[in-house]
Amino acid sequence: MTLRRTKREIASLLSFIRTGELGSLKLGMTMREVSDILGPPDSWVDVGQDTPVHLYWMYNRTLDVLFGAEPPYSVEMIKFRQRPPAGRRYLQISWRLWVSTDAISDETKLSDVLRMPIWTPDENVVVGISPEWANIDIHTEKVRLVWHMWDDDDEMLEKEAPNLSKAAYVARRDQLSTGFHGIYSCFHPKGDRAPLDGWEDFSAQDYLALVSKFDEAP
Repeated sequence: MTLRRTKREIASLLSFIRTGELGSLKLGMTMREVSDILGPPDSWVDVGQDTPVHLYWMYNRTLDVLFGAEPPYSVEMIKFRQRPPAGRRYLQISWRLWVSTDAISDETKLSDVLRMPIWTPDENVVVGISPEWANIDIHTEKVRLVWHMWDDDDEMLEKEAPNLSKAAYVARRDQLSTGFHGIYSCFHPKGDRAPLDGWEDFSAQDYLALVSKFDEAP
């Protein structure tokens, strides 16, 4: 006999960024186990696989779960779609799962996340800037967080770039990247980049050092 969860759970957004696990929800779980934790999805997307079940579940326009195409349909990706609105302490994912926002909001920049007490000094935290696309990201072995510039800001930075130092360019890019694609927990976060090649990578320390020099840059 399968025991189904009835109690509500409060997960931590910072913990999700660090571990890739949103409370009890984690990669590799079966579809049935996810249903026990979250309940049925609010909606789903057809991902083009010829399967008897939907493989892309969505909850409250905030959380997406992608399953593999073979039984028992294990979780391959967990996506937190948006940063919480400023001032919100908790977000409801489903009746059974709430998330503590941990001071992360829709005003949080990439550099702000790097300054939070999330990772230990020995963890490999990489910041990437795509020269061809308007995306910047943080990726570790467990998660990837992606910001982007809106078209108007991308065009503005392109005009400013010839007159900016390296530090000023990175700081300006950090400042203008106010759009957000999501927080992704997957088995190979760096391999989730699109395009895969052409990114300029920095350590978290080097990236913050460049951003902090912005006021000194010519």
